Amino acid sequence: MRILTILTCHNRAEKTIAAVYQLVQGNPSLLLTFVVVDDGSTDDTSLRLQALGEAMKDSCVIHLLRGSGQLYYSGGMRKAMKYALSYFSQSFDYLLMINDDVEFIPRCVERMILQSKMQKNARGDAVVAGATKNRQGQLTYGAIVYTKGVHYRRLNPEEWRRKADTFNANCVLIPYRAFWEAGAIDERYIHSLGDFDYGLTLKRLGFSIHGSRDYVGICENNPMKGSWEDPDLSICQRLKKKKSVKGAPLGPWLYFLRKNFGLYRMFVSGFTPYLRILVEALRR
Repeated sequence: MRILTILTCHNRAEKTIAAVYQLVQGNPSLLLTFVVVDDGSTDDTSLRLQALGEAMKDSCVIHLLRGSGQLYYSGGMRKAMKYALSYFSQSFDYLLMINDDVEFIPRCVERMILQSKMQKNARGDAVVAGATKNRQGQLTYGAIVYTKGVHYRRLNPEEWRRKADTFNANCVLIPYRAFWEAGAIDERYIHSLGDFDYGLTLKRLGFSIHGSRDYVGICENNPMKGSWEDPDLSICQRLKKKKSVKGAPLGPWLYFLRKNFGLYRMFVSGFTPYLRILVEALRR
């Protein structure tokens, strides 16, 4: 079974190297090829990836791409996807999208493949979004279902039979045929929303999406403290952080809503984050 794994990284060499090593060593039945985008790291990420690729050349292949430091998450993953679409033929069985901050459990990808085949539909094998947990055992990322409008929740492993709408791409297994049809992440996304949008695109194409029936690894939630969602910050501080690339800038958010939920939902939900900031400030 041939798996093409893509990830983007920036200045966290230890985690990047550990993620690649854990996937290779933990899934010995798979032939893994990696496309890694090093987005302008100033540490020794690239050197260590090259050394790891040489040391593990009998177990995997690592293609290393460089970024300027301005690609961020969606841009980095898009670069890896475009490289894969242009450089490789359709000779892989699956695409695996990962984040390097996941500590992967042994044989997690092998189990995801079995589940993908078991839950296939008329379009082919299912997309399986790996569920991650924090060190307290609580669900952090994985498959997502929309509950009302743009409100959503993540599926626990116990709900693996339920169809999902999209996913966090911390660890998601996508049949290569589905990747070939969907193409790369939409150009309009810089950092956030790219994975949410990609999952919704796969769903529209008719591919079934499920959460994994087992946890695939440990991954802590991104901290709310100091972000635009932090109610302890002033209104001005929160608005400034929200419009930053790593926040939730208005343009990509409105585009995401219109593309996936229509004009009505764009107008209804487009400015609710600003209302939330105002309401939380008044409660202080």
